[in-house]
Amino acid sequence: MTTAAIRLSGWSLLLAGVGAGIVLPHPVTTAFWTAAAKLFARSGDHGMVARLTAATKFGPKIRRGLDRRPSRRIGGVAEAF
Repeated sequence: MTTAAIRLSGWSLLLAGVGAGIVLPHPVTTAFWTAAAKLFARSGDHGMVARLTAATKFGPKIRRGLDRRPSRRIGGVAEAF
C-alpha cells in the first residue's frame, strides 16, 4: 500500500471514531483511534501519532493500545471463519 493510501485509511478511521463516539461508548472510539495511530505510524506521520497520544482524555488509552503486542494470527483458511 502506498503512503497516501495508508494515511487516507488513517483519516477514515479517525472519522469513523468520531461518528462512533456519538452513539457508542468510548472503548469503541479508542479502538478506532488506536488503529488510526498505527496506520499513521506505519506511513511515517509521527506528528499525527504524537497529537493522538497527547490528547488528555484518550491519549493514555491510545498509547497503551500502541504498546500492546499484536494479537497472534492463526493464518490460512482459519482466518476466514
